[in-house]
Amino acid sequence: MGEGKTSVIVPMLALSLCSSSSSLVRIIVLKSLFPTNYQSVRYKLGGLLNRRVLSFSCRRDMNFSESQANQIFNRLQYGLSQRDVVLTSPEDILSFDLLTIDKCRRNEFDVGRSMLSTQRWIKTYVRDILDESDEILHVKYQLIYSIGGQKQVDGGLERWRTIQSVLNLVKKHATSIATDFSDDISYKVSERKSSFPEFRLLNHRPFPELCKRIAKDWLNQKTFRQLDEELILQFILDTSVPIACLKDRFPYNIIQLFLIMRGLLSSEVLFVTLKKRYRVNFGVNPNPKFNRLMAVPFRAKDVAAENTEFGHPDVGLVLTQISYYYSGLSDLQLRQCFDRLSQNENDPEVIYN
Repeated sequence: MGEGKTSVIVPMLALSLCSSSSSLVRIIVLKSLFPTNYQSVRYKLGGLLNRRVLSFSCRRDMNFSESQANQIFNRLQYGLSQRDVVLTSPEDILSFDLLTIDKCRRNEFDVGRSMLSTQRWIKTYVRDILDESDEILHVKYQLIYSIGGQKQVDGGLERWRTIQSVLNLVKKHATSIATDFSDDISYKVSERKSSFPEFRLLNHRPFPELCKRIAKDWLNQKTFRQLDEELILQFILDTSVPIACLKDRFPYNIIQLFLIMRGLLSSEVLFVTLKKRYRVNFGVNPNPKFNRLMAVPFRAKDVAAENTEFGHPDVGLVLTQISYYYSGLSDLQLRQCFDRLSQNENDPEVIYN
């Protein structure tokens, strides 16, 4: 940071690579830094050297027609001949790739064929310069387009309830784990007994012990035979134990619970979520235009990543519940809950009396 890579080295490298008309230079920058980098590159290459800087953006709501897709292709070819420079972000590149697949899935083959031709041409003639390459090449940079009708996650309501049970057990063991691993956990006791404590793992060391305590307590809440409990415990805490050992002993819906617990504990979904900082790495987007009640990734303190959600459903569910444990419900959300209850209950006296 601050050593001139973006402001000095990137423009020099782009100018060197685009000196020949055999390759089109594409500078890939982080989405959050795009406006700043665009102004910088445009000033240095456009203002001083009269090189045209093209910005390439793509989103799912851009419904390209065949003529528009051809215009993009022709403009890139013209940019190659004029030695222009393209500035884009990883999200825009991935979005264009996914839009191509989506067009073919919708049987819009003419548009899809044109976009696919553009992709093939880009792979042949474009040379990429990655600014902040450690961030851009990080595994977290993924883009997922949901398709088809909306469905419940596998397990339905039981997945939500199981996650709530696990978080309740995290709350139960938070104090003892924080005492045993004081250097590896950020912990603050909640002011009210009913509140969820500020509990965050700083590294992996305390997580195996936390998993063992959660798994044992969760099994104690169930009514399995003692002989089966040992097998279930091994299955939940060890990903190498095959599922075949459970198929003849338990029905499918019970095995689903074991798989949910296994994902949270031994597959370390819970570890990933408990490492994140509330309102810094995740939270509920307060923007009313977003129209989502699920937790989303945050780019910085109280700055939600726009049009972004967690790719793993269990991560999203866990962080959503933690978000509301910390923030509580607003007056509007509370009224919505009561309205929903009143709509679904035809005879409240039968339930509450």
